[in-house]
Amino acid sequence: MRNSRPMILMFPLICFLSSIILILCEPNTMGVCNEKEKHALLRFKQALSDPANRLSSWSMDEDCCRWEAVRCNNVTGRVVELQLGNPYVDSNYTNFMLGGEISPALLELEFLSYLDLSLNGFGGRPIPSFLGSMGRLRNLDLSSAGFGEVVPHQLGNLSTLRHLDLGYNSGLYVENLDWISHLSFLKYLGLGWVDLHREVHWLESMSMIPPLSELILSGCKLDRNMASSLGYANFTSLTVLYLSENNFNLEIPNWLFNLTSLAILNLSENQFKGQISESFGQLKYLESLKLRWNSFHGPIPTSVGNLSSLRYLGLGHNPLINGTLPTSLGLLSNLENLGAGGTSLTGNISEVHFTTLSKLKVLAIYETSLSFHVNSSWIPPFQLEYLEANSCKMGPKFPAWLKTQKYLSYLLLSSSGIVDTTPNWFWKWASSIQQIHLSENQISGELSQVVLNNTIINLSSNRFSGQLPLQSLNVVVLNIANNSFSEQISPLVCQKMNERSKLEVLDISNNALSGELSDCWMHWPSLTHINLGSNNLSGEIPNSMGSLVALKALSLHNNSLYGDIPSSLQNCKVLGLINLSDNKFSGIIPRWIVERTSLIIIHLRSNKFMGDIPPQICQLSFLRVLDLANNSLSGTIPKCLNNISAMAGGRSRGHNDVLVAYYDYEPYMESLILNIKGRDSEYKKILRYVRMIDLSSNNLSGSIPFEIFSLLGLQSLNLSHNHLTGMISIEIGGMEYLESLDLSKNNLSGEIPQTIANLTFLGVLNLSYNNLSGRIPSGTQIQTFSLLSFFGNAELCGAPLPKNCLGDEEDTQQPTGEGENKEYPEIAWFYIGMGSGFFVGLWGVCGCLFFNKAWRHTYYQYLDDIKDLAYVAIAIKLKWLHQKLGK
Repeated sequence: MRNSRPMILMFPLICFLSSIILILCEPNTMGVCNEKEKHALLRFKQALSDPANRLSSWSMDEDCCRWEAVRCNNVTGRVVELQLGNPYVDSNYTNFMLGGEISPALLELEFLSYLDLSLNGFGGRPIPSFLGSMGRLRNLDLSSAGFGEVVPHQLGNLSTLRHLDLGYNSGLYVENLDWISHLSFLKYLGLGWVDLHREVHWLESMSMIPPLSELILSGCKLDRNMASSLGYANFTSLTVLYLSENNFNLEIPNWLFNLTSLAILNLSENQFKGQISESFGQLKYLESLKLRWNSFHGPIPTSVGNLSSLRYLGLGHNPLINGTLPTSLGLLSNLENLGAGGTSLTGNISEVHFTTLSKLKVLAIYETSLSFHVNSSWIPPFQLEYLEANSCKMGPKFPAWLKTQKYLSYLLLSSSGIVDTTPNWFWKWASSIQQIHLSENQISGELSQVVLNNTIINLSSNRFSGQLPLQSLNVVVLNIANNSFSEQISPLVCQKMNERSKLEVLDISNNALSGELSDCWMHWPSLTHINLGSNNLSGEIPNSMGSLVALKALSLHNNSLYGDIPSSLQNCKVLGLINLSDNKFSGIIPRWIVERTSLIIIHLRSNKFMGDIPPQICQLSFLRVLDLANNSLSGTIPKCLNNISAMAGGRSRGHNDVLVAYYDYEPYMESLILNIKGRDSEYKKILRYVRMIDLSSNNLSGSIPFEIFSLLGLQSLNLSHNHLTGMISIEIGGMEYLESLDLSKNNLSGEIPQTIANLTFLGVLNLSYNNLSGRIPSGTQIQTFSLLSFFGNAELCGAPLPKNCLGDEEDTQQPTGEGENKEYPEIAWFYIGMGSGFFVGLWGVCGCLFFNKAWRHTYYQYLDDIKDLAYVAIAIKLKWLHQKLGK
């Protein structure tokens, strides 16, 4: 009892101290806003623009310590923090940006230690220099806030600053960094994407801050001119260093290997060269090492195996890194992410490389010459979430170890040399994987009993066969092109869905599907790209395809479809590509097609379309490819084609989402078989750059409108096999990008304009079988074409045709006249040299025989011996032949 009394007396004291601690730790419990600072904050708010009304709580009626984004000292009520960074980081964050001006009323917040204006939009305004007078600031975050112009040197007056982030303000630049060394307590410095290229001594200035532990200098336009600064650096406390996305073009400086406290080093996306030094093994605390997208060469150093704390190793896209994958990597027991894709690594990968990698989640070894050689019963120590081994040999057998991976979300094994049938376990195991890419292999099997459940599926260019698989509502991209699927399309298209399908891309081209296009397309409202080309489909286009209002690309080419193009397709308001070539469609070209201004590609060749080319086609300003060849179109070529600005102005960048649909790691790309330069070629990656018109093999008449020669961006023009008349306009000389021109088999007349010689990119020219006359223009480009380019024009003359033009014969009949010798004096000297050489050579032999009696006798004796040998051989041969015939 005696000992308990003091404890009872101390209990109230303990409670009092506890309450004091709670008050100090919990903001806004007792502090009352300072009236002067309240008015200052209201003036600050008045200068800002706040479209989302984020500062609606800032009013005279409320205690400013309870306002949104304001923090006060719990005892004094003085404002110590303004947390005005944009709290919304999703796609709508721009709607919640603060803007306007930064009012100097902030200077009245004498105790402000924390100011965050990040992720706002101040429209390129300069950072206010008066911020340098706020001497109590310990944290200043102005990142991604839309500031521009020069960084004010007055920030160097903030001597108590611990955290300074000016990054991701693309308009900011620095004249010099002398002021940075005054921030002697700074621990974090973020200058990412601030232009520092004017400051040569950036490294010396920053190394004079002993406490600095994190330095972010990505995208600062630092280059090889800084090499003299890289000899020495005194960063005793540095743990994080970002120098990525600059222009360094040198070997890694030795001072980097003295930063033994480094945990994160990012040198990616530069031009660093030389070998990756074994000295990296000294950085024993390194957790993340990114050296991607540089010009390193040679092997991966074995000392990397000493980095026992390493979690991330990125070496990808250094194409000159070679040798084998060191087995010492198998010692990195903390490694979670290994990236070595896009290198020239060779050799085998075995179990030894993964001995202790139990934490590995990401393995990216794509586009290498590595080969996976593991036992078929191997059970890896890791559980991957992401595997990318495109163009890395994983076959020929299907990797059995994959079935041990329970958490895999991305499986990318395209072009990995697998020649096998999908194992029975695969599709059930793969049902939880988000993306599957197995294209460009030789994988076989039937999928008729499979229900695909992955978001993105690319099984193209394999040997799958049988009936088409079914799919769940989760599938967004299904690419099973270039296989051997057969039977009808209806089981897939007409499968019943209880909910709305998410499918956006459906590519079943180059298979052996038959039957009609089922009228069930209303079940797939999200479709944006459909490619059913190169199958055995028949019938008409069903009206339900018109319900696909999101459709951007429709490819039904190389089938046996017939009938008119249904009017319901005009409901597809964003259609940008229509490819119905090589079918049996008939009727006139619907007016709605040529009025669909979103179209960039119209490919209707090899059908039975008739009638005129609608003049409304000139309204398609984004049109890049117009192919109506091999139909029965008549009438004249519209004179307004020069209004198609995408062809007239060269390169148009709009509407590329029609040709490419981006989905994470591998985009889906549209392709076309186009006849350019006289041969069929597939255009895929460069399709967006193609500009062509092909109206060949129709019944078009009239003259070629000179306006068509105003399409200066055109690369291929084919008007052959028509009934066109008139002359070729001299305006053709301005089509500087033209690579292929075919006007053959028409009734064109007149001379070939001399300006055609200006077409320096022209690789194919065919003007044959017309009524052209006169001299073929001279020019280095024109003379490279064969006579077949001009054949069938009776009145044409001059090279390369054998027919000379009037006036050329007289010149060719002059033997070696004075005029010719003046123009070609080297010819005369050639004949003189040849004659004298023959004379000297002849008398060099004959003279020796004439003046040297012994040589002469030996030579003639040798000839006599040769004569005798020939005589004896012939006599023996004749005697043998005589005996043979006698028998």
